[in-house]
Amino acid sequence: MNIERCLKNEKNKMLKTLLNIPENIVISIGPTGCLNVLYNEAIKENKLENLYTFPISEIDMVSANHIEKLEKYIVKIISENFEKIKSIIIYLTCADLILVSDFSFLMEKIKKDYGIIVKILERGPIAKRKIMPEKRLEKLLVKLEYELKNTSKIKDKKISDFKIEIQHIVPPITSDYSGACSTLYGENILKILISPSGCKTPVAYDEIRNIDCSLQYSTSLNELEIVTGEIKGLKDNIKEIISQNPKIELIAIISTVVPQIIGMNLESIVENIEETLDIPCVFINTNSFENYYSGISLTLKSLAKKFMVKNKKIKNTVNIIGYSPLTFGKIEKLEELFSLIKSLDLNILAVFSDNLSLEKIKNSTSAELNLVLSYEGLALAKYMEKEFSIPYVIINVVSKYGIENTENILKRFFYKIDNSFEKLEKRDKLDDRKVMIIASPFMAINIADSLRKDFSFDNILALSLIKESRKFKKIEYLEFLNIVNTEDDLKEKIKEYKPDILISDPVYKNLINDGLTFIPLLHYGYSTRLYLELDYEYCGKKAYEYFKKFI
Repeated sequence: MNIERCLKNEKNKMLKTLLNIPENIVISIGPTGCLNVLYNEAIKENKLENLYTFPISEIDMVSANHIEKLEKYIVKIISENFEKIKSIIIYLTCADLILVSDFSFLMEKIKKDYGIIVKILERGPIAKRKIMPEKRLEKLLVKLEYELKNTSKIKDKKISDFKIEIQHIVPPITSDYSGACSTLYGENILKILISPSGCKTPVAYDEIRNIDCSLQYSTSLNELEIVTGEIKGLKDNIKEIISQNPKIELIAIISTVVPQIIGMNLESIVENIEETLDIPCVFINTNSFENYYSGISLTLKSLAKKFMVKNKKIKNTVNIIGYSPLTFGKIEKLEELFSLIKSLDLNILAVFSDNLSLEKIKNSTSAELNLVLSYEGLALAKYMEKEFSIPYVIINVVSKYGIENTENILKRFFYKIDNSFEKLEKRDKLDDRKVMIIASPFMAINIADSLRKDFSFDNILALSLIKESRKFKKIEYLEFLNIVNTEDDLKEKIKEYKPDILISDPVYKNLINDGLTFIPLLHYGYSTRLYLELDYEYCGKKAYEYFKKFI
């Protein structure tokens, strides 16, 4: 078995050819972890109109229910694009290859009913081992050309309108394993994805920092290892990496879709590696189907359970919990928060997660207070409250109101000073323009609160595009968050609400009218590296001035 470094020059080379096939649409289906890369490439090629992505749940994948859903969704896509297309290519991932998913009935039915040719193209390292990608694509194009010459489209089919889970304008959210890798970024933590090697490409796309500065590796599972669930040579590969990188103090073994589907016993493998190599090792049980919020939350809690110990409290200390570049961008964006904490003579023991080390993880239990920035940090904060009696508070750092309110929270907790305030920008009346915010759960709520206080907005709708979960409903902080599950639902919300101002990542801009005021607020968990050069702010007084420019 080989083990390969994840580097920033990873690319999907076949998609460019697919997107340029005339009168054709590509539908890529699979776990969300397999799909974001394709969206990135489609944007770069200016061919997004030719790509649809269908993120599948684990239950639908294992039960093969996704095939039935896909048939319905293809019918809807045909109804919207009938005059423009003659063929559809379904782009498969490793999960369908392992499960031997059968799309033949779907292909025949669509051809019979609509005269549209549907072809299957396998992708990923498992498919690559059967036949090289270029040859596989070449064969498919020859067959497609022949069938197109001998098939006529059928027009008289009535197609009913219904909502679909497929995404077209908005990319799939970054996966749980990318969230895990992002949390553990650094040269002192060796991160190994257990995968046939294809999962290393999404990680390289999703990391907005320089991935070459993080010890990120992926296995290259072969067919025998996939069938038997045994990984040979992993320990030797890890030994070699450690010998070349003496700073390594922790190994993280991170699961992906293939180990999840075949039921590979990674926990025992992790225990064996830890015992043999005498180095701390943690298992992160991600599966590629869940979003990055889940991956970060799981990783932080796994680190806590494995490495945190009880310590004596240190006066005037805090931890920051729930930072991730996928939600907040680079750590420098939070400079006003760090300056505030320093100005109050408080010390930060650990930022979960930035520049983590075993020492910081262990010492973090000495903190008097945990400051929670995001939903993904909440599980760790609750764990530390229960196990180590460290209280936590959810803070808002957005704009002037957010940072001033955070200052008041800290003064009240540490110095018993109460400077409660309700400051409104001096205006003759409330601003009745409609504002829509699309962001991560806590960020959407925090922006809404700060805009009300700083700019007197009266009509604000805070949204998150995310699969609804009972967990969200239990969080009082998210009481006024509107959750939309699909791109179709989001389009409907925009149509109903008719916002005057939209604050969101640029990936949502194509859903709105040109006359609307658009305020960019990057959400890298969706757009990854697409808009890295775009300047924006959300924290403190810088953000206040940033919003003021548009408002």
